[in-house]
Amino acid sequence: MRKRKVLAALIMGGLTSALFGGMVSAADSSNVTTLDEVVINSDRYNDSSVMPGGKTDRKIHFGIYGDTDYMEVPANINSYTDKTIKQGFLPGRTFFNAVTNNPSISVGGASTNNNVELQIRGVRFNTHDELMDGIPGMVAMGALPMNWVERIDTVIGPNVVLSGTGINQSVSGFVNLVPKIAKDKPNFDVSETYSSHRMFTTGIDWGQRFGDNNRWGVRINGETYNGTTSFDHERMNGKDFFIHVDQKTSSSKTSMVFGYDSLKNHGMPEVLNVAANWGKTVTHLPSAKNVVENFMPDWSDLSHQRHVYTLSHEQKLNDHVMVYLRGGYEKLTWPGYWDQKPVLLNDAGDYNFGKYGFGGDQDSKWSRRALTGGFVFDYKLGSTYHKINAGYEMLSNSWYYLNYSHATQRSKPQGNIYSCIWAVNDGAPKNLGGSWYRSSRVIDRSYVISDTITALDDHLKFIVGARRQEIETKGFNASGKMTKHYDKNRVSPMFGILYKTSPKMSVYANYSEGLTTVAPISGTVNEKDVFEPVQTKQYEFGAKWDFHNWGTTLSYFHIKQPGVVVKNSDNYSVLDGKNINQGVEWNVFGKITPKLTATGGIMLLNAKYEDTASGTNDGNRVHGTPRINATMALDWETPVKGLDMNFRVLHFGNSYADTANKIRVPSWTRFDLGATYDHNIGTLPMTFSVNVYNLFDRKYWSTATTSYADGMLMYNPGRTYIVSATAHF
Repeated sequence: MRKRKVLAALIMGGLTSALFGGMVSAADSSNVTTLDEVVINSDRYNDSSVMPGGKTDRKIHFGIYGDTDYMEVPANINSYTDKTIKQGFLPGRTFFNAVTNNPSISVGGASTNNNVELQIRGVRFNTHDELMDGIPGMVAMGALPMNWVERIDTVIGPNVVLSGTGINQSVSGFVNLVPKIAKDKPNFDVSETYSSHRMFTTGIDWGQRFGDNNRWGVRINGETYNGTTSFDHERMNGKDFFIHVDQKTSSSKTSMVFGYDSLKNHGMPEVLNVAANWGKTVTHLPSAKNVVENFMPDWSDLSHQRHVYTLSHEQKLNDHVMVYLRGGYEKLTWPGYWDQKPVLLNDAGDYNFGKYGFGGDQDSKWSRRALTGGFVFDYKLGSTYHKINAGYEMLSNSWYYLNYSHATQRSKPQGNIYSCIWAVNDGAPKNLGGSWYRSSRVIDRSYVISDTITALDDHLKFIVGARRQEIETKGFNASGKMTKHYDKNRVSPMFGILYKTSPKMSVYANYSEGLTTVAPISGTVNEKDVFEPVQTKQYEFGAKWDFHNWGTTLSYFHIKQPGVVVKNSDNYSVLDGKNINQGVEWNVFGKITPKLTATGGIMLLNAKYEDTASGTNDGNRVHGTPRINATMALDWETPVKGLDMNFRVLHFGNSYADTANKIRVPSWTRFDLGATYDHNIGTLPMTFSVNVYNLFDRKYWSTATTSYADGMLMYNPGRTYIVSATAHF
């Protein structure tokens, strides 16, 4: 295994200055009038809600209730700012690095693979179900550029009534990406970043407001990157461009986002199937210290192109009524998709790629449409204050595949995880041609109504709501014949209560349900089938403290989710039993001393299978779930002016890679270290940063948390350096 340790200091080039010089002049010459801020149901347009230390926000987009202070919400919530996102920068993995500051969230491996998913409280969260500015289905996949994101809002637990479920009906919580917005003060930033092993990134960030009272705003973010990653023979070449246009008045707010990103990824790491031959020719877990970093051929490809458009509008009709309308469209294509899971054959480390190997150019694409609308009405009834929200939401997704044949299969790579010398390697397969067909269509319609009741001089809040979901799913074969059809509807309730015992403390409880579909396991005979939706239930109790400069949350949760997807002896995906997840979690965020900021916490989790077929797996731990997950990030403002140090430690307890609990994966602990230095070069403000991911070069396996993850492991990258310089014109 080859190790590279590179630390470089980057200086902004003259080419960059020449390229953006015109825009700099325009920004400098603009006559910007700073006025008092106008806030409409949100604090998005100012930074007053950011916690001291700058890494978290007091406000969060709490689904249908809009932006709400964390002390007012009967749920465990966290909002991570642009500062947290920048500290977690790692090509293809920035999103995962940022959200894992929450101990309730874990990631199955550190790959740039877009199929890597999250676990929230041990329950699968499909990254296709992220929200973009409150709109579902527009920012699918985790390997998404983060340069355009202002903050990441996370709500922990099945709060389907609040946010809907997304196209894959994830009910473990919701994640909302809030786009950057132009501030009253113009900004223009240019950055250059180097990350080992030879990955270069150039980015711009420009924003300015225009018109009377700074009514209109434009924020533009762009990025290009090219090079090799921390994984051996993985190459990435990508670019993205996002434009956010907004308008705000005393009675209305409008937001429009136009986004494009593309990525060519060759040699992308994949999961390793260790279960297929377990107990036969494979008797023990390979040591992560000795394996190569990547098992995939350097010509393997997982590329994509994405276009996304969103529009949101809020209109205040009077002092008591506000109407809103949000919509979006996303189109994503994979021009080449050669995605196979290496299968471990024996204890010597030999592997192959199973039945089909790399059979051809598996082109696929999807198109998504989202529409939400409703109104918010508030009134006073006696000594109580009511806020009623009634709305409608529709999300449609169509999957398309290229109908091709494996008959002329060209390559079936084989190799060894300790040497990665491929015994059979004919090179990349050719496009075998064929015609496009729609394999599936999912339409999720829902109607939601809720009432937030405030009483006892704002000390007591009670939320009651319900969402009626109508999930229609259709599956088609290559000839266009419909092979599967489900049309299910169900009402999911939600209750929440919060009581402020004092200005510094709140106690809360909630109960919620959610209807969700379950995906078959990739590689099974019925991998493209559609399963009937199932119901997930949760109750939670907790307490919150607000000490002005910092806050903390302590909570207990119990989740029951039926429908565990397993692979039977005939290689079919089937639903079996249910998961019972319960545990305790503690979060801390903010400036705990005048110079020290803390972000993180700990989760203790007990996740078990129940009522499995013939009781085979009853009492087993849910695969991929630890008993303990902990993270803590510390930021220190040093005595040196402008110099801040940051440190993070993550610990993931031991887990099992399979439902049978035969493959035990050891625990791991990882350390990250970094520094940021703000300094003027002449009159030009600059920010320099260096971060070291996996400081001690720890080699370890992660249990994959994807829909196809039973018996799968993912290798994690070694030490990675990231050095950047940003000019603030």
